[in-house]
Amino acid sequence: MESLITANIRSRPTRTLISVLAVALGIILMLIVGGIATGTLNDYLQRTRMVGADFILQPSGSTVFYAFSGASLPIKLVDKLLEVPGIRAAVPVLAKFNSSDFGLVFGVDLEKYNRLSGRLKVVEGKESLQADEVIVDELFAKSHQLSPGMKLTLLNHTFTVSAICRVGSVVRVFVSLRTLQELNGTPDKVTAIFIQADKGDLSLAYERLRVAFPGFAIIRTSDASLLLQDTSMPGFKEFLLTVILVSTLLSFMVILLAMYTTIFERTREIGILKSLGASRWFIVGMILKESVIICGFGVLFGAGASAVIRKAIIAAFPTMQVSMSARDLLFACAMGLGSGTLGAIYPAYKAARQDPVTALSYE
Repeated sequence: MESLITANIRSRPTRTLISVLAVALGIILMLIVGGIATGTLNDYLQRTRMVGADFILQPSGSTVFYAFSGASLPIKLVDKLLEVPGIRAAVPVLAKFNSSDFGLVFGVDLEKYNRLSGRLKVVEGKESLQADEVIVDELFAKSHQLSPGMKLTLLNHTFTVSAICRVGSVVRVFVSLRTLQELNGTPDKVTAIFIQADKGDLSLAYERLRVAFPGFAIIRTSDASLLLQDTSMPGFKEFLLTVILVSTLLSFMVILLAMYTTIFERTREIGILKSLGASRWFIVGMILKESVIICGFGVLFGAGASAVIRKAIIAAFPTMQVSMSARDLLFACAMGLGSGTLGAIYPAYKAARQDPVTALSYE
């Protein structure tokens, strides 16, 4: 039967190629689009934890993606936070989305920000954020070919690069808090306040903050699961589910159409097989095995192409994160094979039910 299956595949190379490419496209869509979404989220979570803050104070319903949070938090809350027992530092930040680089710019008071354990580690230049000065990390500097003293246009404003810091900060670009407030038109307003508690029981400090600030979101940063639990990411899971469903449906429909059309073209062949004693299960198995082989080639090509595309994206956009773990690969491959096999079930069932006499008379 195996030689018959491979012969059928080779006899229709164009249809086989289109089916393979369609399955591969579904795999690429799932891995690349999903990888960009999860990679961006994981990057934000990791860098947020590396700041060294124990908690983040934001308006209720805010998201870990600071670009969507606006600047509605009164900066005077910093003094009130420091009055809470067990709170050692409160650092206000203003986040602004920079559309030209598809990234965030943080406005900070450098002296206060460096009180956190995740302070900026300058590797080149002068650690300063006065007026129109900007500090960028090594990856941003490399991708934009920047060095201290050079000019950089951000948010329609010209800054001077004062220093380059190590990769790992919560964002890649830092400017003066006061300057960004003026550019944003939000004086005395910030996006979030990073909070560092005294060493000890963080759960006690968390409860004190919840009692003292009942109308605000208190986000814990001690681990990624708590950070995900405390923050709001509207539509993120739905987006990933949509990507998976579209990718799966693409493979399902293409294999269904290809196998269904094949049944009509091979009606006479199926009649000959049944007249020679082939059982219904033999016919079903032949169709399903053919679809599995096609899906297998599509999955392999899709996985390989996804790896190449991922490297190309990272090379072209060094600051973009594209997640692609072994678990992601296995899941995408399983979905590709599973959806393709399901798409072949109805054509296989229809082929098995054909009457051999009618099939032999088919021209």
